[in-house]
Parts: sequence; structure tokens; C-alpha cells
Amino acid sequence: MLPEVGNTNCYEYLKLCTGIYDDVYMMQHFGVKYRKSEMFRDIDALSGYFQKELGLKRGDVYTVFMTTTVQGILSFYALNQIGVIANIVHPLMSSEFLRETLADVRSKGVMILDLLSKDHVKTINDSGLPCLVCRSSDYSAGVKRFGAKAGEQIIKGVFPKFKNATYYSDAIAMGRTCTPAVNNADDIAVYLNGGGTTGKSKTIKLTGRAINELVQRVSDLDEIHDPGNEAEIIVLPMFHCFGLCVAIHMALCNSARIIPMMQFDARIFNRLARKNLVIGYGGIPLMFAKLMKEKHFDGPWLKNVRLMFCGGDDVSDSFLDEFNAHYEKWGAVGRLRQGYGLTEIGSVCTTNTNTDCKPGSIGKPLRGVRVEIWDDEHKRVPTGEIGEIAIAGPTIMAGYYTQDGPADLGLYTDESGEKWVLSGDLGYQDEDGYFFFAGRKKRVIIISGYNVYPNDIEKKIGDLDFIKDVCAVQGWQGDRSIVRLYASLRKPGDEEKYKETIRKTCADNFSKFYIPREIVFMKELPQTPLMKVDFMKLTQQRPGDPVVK
Repeated sequence: MLPEVGNTNCYEYLKLCTGIYDDVYMMQHFGVKYRKSEMFRDIDALSGYFQKELGLKRGDVYTVFMTTTVQGILSFYALNQIGVIANIVHPLMSSEFLRETLADVRSKGVMILDLLSKDHVKTINDSGLPCLVCRSSDYSAGVKRFGAKAGEQIIKGVFPKFKNATYYSDAIAMGRTCTPAVNNADDIAVYLNGGGTTGKSKTIKLTGRAINELVQRVSDLDEIHDPGNEAEIIVLPMFHCFGLCVAIHMALCNSARIIPMMQFDARIFNRLARKNLVIGYGGIPLMFAKLMKEKHFDGPWLKNVRLMFCGGDDVSDSFLDEFNAHYEKWGAVGRLRQGYGLTEIGSVCTTNTNTDCKPGSIGKPLRGVRVEIWDDEHKRVPTGEIGEIAIAGPTIMAGYYTQDGPADLGLYTDESGEKWVLSGDLGYQDEDGYFFFAGRKKRVIIISGYNVYPNDIEKKIGDLDFIKDVCAVQGWQGDRSIVRLYASLRKPGDEEKYKETIRKTCADNFSKFYIPREIVFMKELPQTPLMKVDFMKLTQQRPGDPVVK
């Protein structure tokens, strides 16, 4: 079990947790392993660069516009050590989005990967901000800390010029010392962009204490047996809350050797898993589905895996059974378990475990986290009744970022003064204390006064053997509310027969209001940047209603 959080920021907690071990391997990039001493050396050097060369100070904001790389991960700890807020942004967002976020959060600089920088040079130059340019060669074999000089010259010749840029390897080589921030556990550590509990994108503020409290609780579920040797492949991006807080920070605090993937690829994942003692990883349903389709996703290496988590979207019971059976045949202890969470509460608040699991549920709350089901008056509903999922505890956000609004925007304070996150999701609790997800509150389709929950339809139809992806949304026939169902197929077939099967399945399992009036087959369903089905793009507005952007 990890030590108590105390008054530590994320950098301090990482140092506290790993201090009991020898100089074990902590990171790996392109087959090159880096020890704890090397990791902290580069974190400290980067902190010195930010503080002494850029003049960053406690409370400033710095934008990390990166894929999940060693440089991006170390930048989070380097900024946290000196009290600077890391504004971590999806690197595939548009230049317009980058321009807006740099201005909105008053960023003092930006960090970017060279391979993704070409389309953003003008935006960064126009901002007048200093830019730290990273290369995949910074931590590659044969060049270690200082990169490949030949590759650097190629990049300089191909890409447009930054007006105010420093290469990451040069910043590290400066080796400046820093003056760490103290007593800043309750300062904001990171800004993360999330979907918001109302469906509109928001910037979410998480403190170092909240992140550490989450890590301490999730660590209850498993411990590293062989520090530095046992590894976790980081397939979730660091701009994803679970990716940063659990996949990265928790793994490092437990002294697992992390292997970051800049972009998820099932073939590369399998190759890494076969060559390393991989004991855990987390992902979203689409990632696990791609793994199951990979022809080399098989073999005795699977028995090493003890910890797997699936979140970010709902997953069918039939897929969980199929996936877990694949691991079970090789004698693995671990099983793919479904949990629930959102960025506003640090990524996860309930989960099933290898020892405490109920099929179909999202599990029970983490230690010290309160989860309740509320009605519209913020009162608890009876056991088994559907209501909004509300969460309280030490892991919740400090609020949504706003320049002028209240610091705790987005939080509800109850009569006792306790702050809650109202998730915008529907669920219920059974008599055994397990929670169940029932869909997005905003996605409820009301037909003739009857509530229809798209998630129920999607789970049932997703179990059909010819369905690849499915999404049930609000549709309209004139002024009449209907269920419209979109689906992609595993392989071509008789679409009219498929539609008949879908309607019959709904009729056999639900009330008549759940039966889709319209069924549309698409080659692929649209996805959000986090690889979830983008139901907003498929949802039809009521004719005559104003367009919602």
C-alpha cells in the first residue's frame, strides 16, 4: 500500500513513494530503459529550465501540447515541482483550439512534439510565447539524453521556423537547479479538457492532493511485486484523466516501469507485451476490441497480467466474457473489469475488482469516496431507482476553470458544506451496494412521457454478433420523438434482415417505446478525439429548435 498523501504535491509524492526502492528502471522508450535517478535528474533539470530560463513561478500556466511521451510525462512533474499549472491539451486539436486555450488560460509557454508541430508554427509564433520542441529521438537508443544531431538538422530544414524555440535536449543539457514550491498540495496541478457534466467541453481543475488521493486509493487494488521489472504499457494518452492520474502517476508511484505509446496500435502493443513483463494496463472499449482482433494477441505472456481497467464508455457483458475467457485460458489472474468515472472526479470513483465483482455493474466506490443516486431535488432515491450519479470525496475537482466566475464552478455544496460533482449520468444502486450505469442524463429520450435510456439499447444490440458499433439517439418524425439507431457492421450482409433482428431484440427485452423507428447502417460511426462514439453528431434536433453548438 502506498504511503499516506499528507501535504505533498505530485512530484513530492512520487519521490516519497519511490524513495524506499533502489535505483530501479522507471521508464522505457524504444527499448531503452531509464532508471529512477535518470528520471529525477531530467525532471529537476527541466524544472530549472522552466524557472530560470522562462521565469515561470507558482500559479503560472504552461501548455503541454504533446502525445504521451517521456518528455511530456516528465514535464508534468517538472512543472508541478515549481508550482506551475500544466495545461495538458490533446495534440490533435486544431490550431484554432490551441490559439484559444493559450489565450484563455494565459499560458506562459507551450511544449510540442516536432512531428506534430508543422501546422501550429504560425499559431505559436503569433502568440509570442516560448516554445519547447521535443523529438522522438530525445530518449532513443544510442543518443540517450541529447538526441540525434543529424535528425535535428533535418527537422530544422523541413519545418517552418519558430521565432522563440528551444529544443528539449538543449533545455535538459542546461542542467539548471530550481527552487521547489512548498505547501502547494492544494494548488491546481493540472488543467484537463473534459466533456463536462452537461455535454459541453470544459477545462477542469485538479489539485495535486486530489490526484495523489486517487492514486493512493486505486493502489489498494494491486501492488507491484518486482519494482523496475514489472511493466505497464501506457495506452491511454496523458491528456486523458485516467491516463495521467492512474496509468502514469499511479504506476510510477508504485515503481512499475512504464512504457508509453505515443499512439495506440494493437500490433505494437502485442510486440511490447511479449518482450516485457507487463502486469497491467487500462483502456477504453475500442482499444480492447482492437486487441481482440489482432492475430498475435495470444500466448503465455497473458498470464502475467493482473490488473486491467476499462472505462470511458460502456462495454457489453458479452464482450467482457469473451475477453476474460481469452486471458483465463492462459491462467491469468487479471480480468478486464468495468468501472466508472469522469475527469471531474479524477477519472474513477467506482470499479469492479478481481475479488469483488458483479456482472453488468460499474462496481463499488473506492475507499473514502461517496457515491449516491439523487433526484432533481438533490435527494437520495430509493435502492433500485434510477437517478443522477453524484460523487463526493477527496479526489474531486476544484471546479471548472473560469477567468471571472466562482473558483468552485461546477460543484454543488450540500447543507453540511460538503461539495459534490453532479455527473450528468444516470444510474442506480442495488441492494448489494453495487452501482449500475443507465446512460447520460442529457441523452434520455422521452417518448409519450416515457423515459427511454439509449445505453440500455446499445448494450443489448451491441451483443448481436453482426454489430460492430452501435449508438441510439434522439430522432424526430415531424413533432414526434423517436429512437433512431445507428450501427456499423462486422461484415456485409442482409441489412433488412439485420434491422428486423434489431427491432425484435428490442421488442423482446424492452417496452415498445425502445424499438427504433429508424435504423441507419454506416461504414464507421463518428468518434470523439478520445475514440468514443460521438453521439452528439448523430443526435437530431427537434425541427424548429435553435441550433445548439
